Amino acid sequence: MTTWTPKISKSNNPIYINIADAIGEAVRLGQLRPGDLLPTHRLLADLMGVNVSTITRAYREAARRRLVGGEVGRGTYVLGVASEAALFSLQHRPEGGVIDLSLNMPPMPARDRNLAAAFSRLDPTQATRYLHYPSPDEVLVHRKAAAGWLKRRGIEADTESIVVCAGAHHAMDTAISLFPEQEELACEALVYPGLKAAARHWRRRLHPVSMDGEGLRPESFELACRSGLRVAVVSPTLHNPTTATMGIQRRRMIVEIARKWDVMLVEEDVYGLLPVDAPPALMTLAPERVLYLTGLSKTVAPGLRIGYLVLPASLRDRMRDDEHHTTWYVSALTMALATLWLNDGTAWRRLLAQRLELAARHRLCQKHLQGFSWLGGPHCPHVWLTSPPGGSADFARRALAAGVVVVPSDVLAVGRISSADGIRISIGSTPDRRTLAEGLSRLASLLKLCHAN
Repeated sequence: MTTWTPKISKSNNPIYINIADAIGEAVRLGQLRPGDLLPTHRLLADLMGVNVSTITRAYREAARRRLVGGEVGRGTYVLGVASEAALFSLQHRPEGGVIDLSLNMPPMPARDRNLAAAFSRLDPTQATRYLHYPSPDEVLVHRKAAAGWLKRRGIEADTESIVVCAGAHHAMDTAISLFPEQEELACEALVYPGLKAAARHWRRRLHPVSMDGEGLRPESFELACRSGLRVAVVSPTLHNPTTATMGIQRRRMIVEIARKWDVMLVEEDVYGLLPVDAPPALMTLAPERVLYLTGLSKTVAPGLRIGYLVLPASLRDRMRDDEHHTTWYVSALTMALATLWLNDGTAWRRLLAQRLELAARHRLCQKHLQGFSWLGGPHCPHVWLTSPPGGSADFARRALAAGVVVVPSDVLAVGRISSADGIRISIGSTPDRRTLAEGLSRLASLLKLCHAN
């Protein structure tokens, strides 16, 4: 149990609101981390000199904001940052004149001819099967198709090593579940919100490792390994949010450190096929200790909700009992569609088309953000605006007032060690380039105004 007690600032609000605000601020600053157990209602009431009912109301308000959770017999524990939860909340999706550049997704055409063509090719006599649970035979057929897709990334995976999941996030959730004995997981200091959500779900703490222009810094990673961490989650290609990609030498260093300390690596590689010349996946360098996960949502179509977890031989027995349960989450209809697209080349053609569209959108970033500090390559679905004036949280609020939604680094940060203050701008989320250009133009005008002041 943490010994944290809230620092209450002067306010006209009721004290329980002030306590909930203090919890939110402590989470944002990294003083409280996901999984931390808060003091009991009575203990905190005694420490603060207030009634137990006040603490009960404060914890209830913090739970309403999705900052904390609680279970009878387990107490009240930290979940995460409220703004992170809001990122996925439908009621927070802006409408009207607001341009949403917060949702990291691939560009999608207004009309999808591939989908109509695919449905016309699916066997109508099997319609009942498509609306049922996927059968073992159907899963095996899809695994074979998935093995061909993974080979494009240089990964030679037999069908026994591939777990079919309902998207890459489900694959991440499944990977974390395979290490119940690990209370803490190493990761980059900035991560995509889905990892924070998965860690909360399994009540794991995330241990941030400092980064540089290539991602994980080897000396910081080894320090985490030396401290006893034995599982690390790594995104070495087009890191979300910083866009960093590890070079081959850095990848070899990370792998050798993992071998030295007997650390398992969970490699998140959902963007691995987007760059034309991406370095080899970590799994190809250390197949005995890498759990590789990817999916089709970021490269083919987000609505397919098909992901893959490729396991090293040492973990296959551990997964065997739960694999059938995991595959239940996958729709037989989307699996059949994905199998068709993987086998007939449609999936690859869609990825190539996405490369072209992202390159065109990247040129818009070069045009509108010229003169400002930002990172991002021609095939990356997001760019990273570094050190925005006034700080990322303040800039994100001002951007919203200007009609553009972006994601500040405090939503993506783990703990307090990160000095990389920035804004993630998702360039694939708009329905067309014209809307993206307008959003970028508004951000550029705001940047000029901030610098002028």
